[in-house]
Amino acid sequence: MSLPSRDDVDPEYRFDLTRIYETPADWESAREQLETRLADLDAAAADPPDSAADLRSLLETTEDCYRRKQRLELYARLSRNVATNDEDADDRLRRYRDLESTFEPTVAAARRAIVALDGDRFDACLDDVDATAESPGWRRYAERLRESASHARSAEVEEAVATFEDARTAPVRIVREVTTGDFDPPTVEGPDGDAAEVRDGNFRTELSRKDRDYRRRVYEAYHAEMDRFEHVLTRAYAEKLQVAAAEADLRGYDSALDRTFHGDVYPKSGLTFELPTTAHEAMVDAVRDNLGAYHRAREVRRERLGVDELRPWDLSVSIVDDDPPDLSYEEAREHVVAALEPLGDEYVDRVRSFFDQRRVDVFPTQDKRTDIPAYCPSSAADGAFVLANFREDVRTTFYVVHELGHAINVEYNREGPTRYAACPEPVSEVPSILHELLLAEHFLAEDGALAAAARNRLLEFLGGNFYRAAWGSAFTHRLIRVVENGKEVTPGRAREAWSNLQSEFEAPVVYDDRAGRNWLGKGKREVYSNYQYVLGASGALAARERLRSGDLTASEYRQFLRSTGREDQLALFERLGCDLTTATPYERAAEAFDGYVDAVAR
Repeated sequence: MSLPSRDDVDPEYRFDLTRIYETPADWESAREQLETRLADLDAAAADPPDSAADLRSLLETTEDCYRRKQRLELYARLSRNVATNDEDADDRLRRYRDLESTFEPTVAAARRAIVALDGDRFDACLDDVDATAESPGWRRYAERLRESASHARSAEVEEAVATFEDARTAPVRIVREVTTGDFDPPTVEGPDGDAAEVRDGNFRTELSRKDRDYRRRVYEAYHAEMDRFEHVLTRAYAEKLQVAAAEADLRGYDSALDRTFHGDVYPKSGLTFELPTTAHEAMVDAVRDNLGAYHRAREVRRERLGVDELRPWDLSVSIVDDDPPDLSYEEAREHVVAALEPLGDEYVDRVRSFFDQRRVDVFPTQDKRTDIPAYCPSSAADGAFVLANFREDVRTTFYVVHELGHAINVEYNREGPTRYAACPEPVSEVPSILHELLLAEHFLAEDGALAAAARNRLLEFLGGNFYRAAWGSAFTHRLIRVVENGKEVTPGRAREAWSNLQSEFEAPVVYDDRAGRNWLGKGKREVYSNYQYVLGASGALAARERLRSGDLTASEYRQFLRSTGREDQLALFERLGCDLTTATPYERAAEAFDGYVDAVAR
């Protein structure tokens, strides 16, 4: 498809990045200023603070360095993502990465200086700091820096780790190169005689076509080509898991899972979050014990398609006869605003304001990043921006409303100090998935073609975020345990792990003898990244049920969004009625999913 150039798109539908820096030269100036501030932080961290004033100065400098770094990254990545062939944008991103390699060792030194304070002395100084600070004060920020300091290493080690950042992330780049550059797209003739080249970017779209035999040929041709890279893709995934295990060991964590569950908030501010690793076991076990609703959704799909056996090439096609309607961006916006009314007038006003501030880059254009449907980066100082590839349809409207959930969360948590304008990633998925639920319910109430399209999307995004994400997390956990037990992740072991889980999660689907290789191409995201969507879906479903019953008011929900950087993650989910260490929230989520299956089956 021919895409317009960026200049041909009305500015109303393009980012206004001057909200961050007026010009690229201003970005360069800000980068130099951060280098100066890092030198200040390095000097301040040379010795443990002697007084409350010293401690506050160290905390303020650390916060300020993170704030500046967030802004530099936001501008560098967004300007690069809308101009992927711009050499200046490439150079800018490279200079940011060079700065990042200096940043982490310097902040690690600040953490070590804080932890060098005796516990009683630390508490006394912090009491004095907070006595003159506005609410919510510095205590949580200082305690999080101090806790994470136990996993920081010497300056020499931190510098070495930072230097090898590119090597550490190489497995991800290998997977991307194989699935895009080395992959030879097979050509499949369609029922109308037209031929389609099937590649990573359009595979799912081609599997949504109505002709079943065509879908089968697309599926088989794509996977036959992907199978050629089984050994290199397995090796890349294994290397990625080995890096994760080595980093966890280097920093003194019990496992890669333990490392993941002591993670950074987004955007990085010095805050960290933590979860007990028992939450992962509780999550996976509970989802696996409650697969009935997911299997029933698959049976509904089989019945609606009128097939004797549900095959893997039947999982993306529409289960309704109505063609999905076209939606202009203006129409999509109004539907989104109407759908979010249960969250209150104040919330809706923020959504309208966000749209009006040119914070959404709406349409796909030449040289824009189009390998993802949408994403939402942010900084504490500048707020959120949504990079979308809206194609005037219902599916991409859901992508926009999902990212808008992240964006409005940011708008609320920015109301406090910048050090707390952040969110643990599992918590950040709650507002996004809740947005999709509300939009689906709104479309169902509209009836007609919009309701039909919503029925498709509802089971897709809920099933994906809850069940398939749990499957993915279980797969990662099985293979990383292989690594941590000193064994190799071979193609045979990967096939066995995937096929065993697939036969359990997708019991109603009939796979062929190559089913164990259907995982190939995964590994582009962080290790254990899937678990956050299961938690987010569980929290969103709980929030929706409690909003509907009145147990959670819209005002209380908005306060939850304000608190995402100020409270522990377990406490945040408890606000929604979810104890993540037990099976209960996942059982309730499965029940709620079953209710949506009923709505679709009617």
